[in-house]
Amino acid sequence: MEEAALAGGGDGESGRSEAAALWVAVVLFAGLSLACAVLSEGFVAADACTHYLYAKYAFVEPLNWVDVWARPVVTALYAVPARFGGRLAVRIVSMLVAVGCGLVGLGIARGQGMRRPGLALIFTLGQPLLFLHSFGEMTELPFALLAGGAFWAYQGRRWLVMAALAALLPATRPEGFAFIAFAAVALVLHRRWWWLVVLPLPLLAWDIAGWELTREPGPWWRWLIDAWPYSADSMYGRGSVFTFVATLPVVVGPAVLPPMLIGLWRGLQEPVRDRALDPHLRRCRFLTAVIPLFVLVSHSLLWRLGKMSSFGEPRYLLVVAPVWGVLSARGWEWVWTRFRWGRPLRWAGLAALAPVVANLVHPVVPVRLSDDWRAAKRFAAWYQSTPAHTRYPRVLASHPGVFYFLGASPTGESRGGGFSRSLIAACPAGTILIWDPKYSGLNATPDQTTTLAAIRAAGWVEDMEAEAAVNRAQAEEKRQWHIYHSALAAQ
Repeated sequence: MEEAALAGGGDGESGRSEAAALWVAVVLFAGLSLACAVLSEGFVAADACTHYLYAKYAFVEPLNWVDVWARPVVTALYAVPARFGGRLAVRIVSMLVAVGCGLVGLGIARGQGMRRPGLALIFTLGQPLLFLHSFGEMTELPFALLAGGAFWAYQGRRWLVMAALAALLPATRPEGFAFIAFAAVALVLHRRWWWLVVLPLPLLAWDIAGWELTREPGPWWRWLIDAWPYSADSMYGRGSVFTFVATLPVVVGPAVLPPMLIGLWRGLQEPVRDRALDPHLRRCRFLTAVIPLFVLVSHSLLWRLGKMSSFGEPRYLLVVAPVWGVLSARGWEWVWTRFRWGRPLRWAGLAALAPVVANLVHPVVPVRLSDDWRAAKRFAAWYQSTPAHTRYPRVLASHPGVFYFLGASPTGESRGGGFSRSLIAACPAGTILIWDPKYSGLNATPDQTTTLAAIRAAGWVEDMEAEAAVNRAQAEEKRQWHIYHSALAAQ
């Protein structure tokens, strides 16, 4: 009944004007993203710098291709642009991935028979957090593109495509293990048993490659299990179960949140109520609401319980960005039809641009360097301009900015081999150690944290000259960086 109402009557926008609106949305989004990519000196998150560095040096350090932190799919996506085009090239790739998420949302909306499927593209690209990550080097948007593509393929009954895309998800982000289970259930329920063999193949290849490259002791089939870095109990603590609910305006956009909630409600109740719909279409509409709810509830519980190194960051919800766009479009379309308002695309575009106005009042982008990144930059300048870089050629640091400003790989042979308790306890000759108050004492992997007392007990010598150079303008004691060198210089 509702579909018939949507199909009839004009809203003041023709198919040609819709196509023009979508082109304008994509071009405007790409232009703003590229401008921020050029102007942003800082990274959207410290992990973005880490992913960039792993990808940049992957061709000279093969272990980067299988590193669990780096994520093989993300490293493969960023490696060529990082190696040959630097950070800007990677950010252009991120922008294209973000646009791809919008196109996936458009495809899902079309497949579900929406009268204005272009709304899904506008509301996907209009998500404030998606825009911020469109010039980032993170894992959420590549995951969202693959997960959205897998759902789109499921909706179109393209079983092999769905299985192939879902199979890559665990090598992109940890949520992939849940999504690959969903894909397996879907294949079983639809009696497409043969394609189940596709699902474990990337994980199997990852495990074997990691075992061959690292030559770690133990059976080959346990390599990925043993290499997985996450601690069951998070060092980041825990927070309110409503943290992610409170961040929804940042995810979908403040002006779009009410229509998204309407779309979510309709996605849950309409397929159950309207039995005239095709069963598969009814199922897909229901899943469009269930999947983002699952992500929201799962991350809320992990953050509340302090499990699996959850940090309670709203960016986790971006893993289903195209589906948030579809839900927002469904709610917006229903409101405009219900009240017989005109020009839904034009008003949708204005609603999606609301964060741009907010940014003029309270600037978030372009991303500037924070205090800790400026401290990392000062250390790199001091280290490269003094004899320290020849006396102590190996660097141990947990802050990725140290290696970024040094123009060096955090995992290279000259870097010390990683910020770990065992290496710090060994106090190897010719090494300089940087303890920063943000990352050195708090990490998803407990072995990659330490205390100042443990450093001193291992025999490291505090370098007051370096600390004076790095800590200027660091007024608060809690923000002080501590620099140590081993008792023995390089021979």
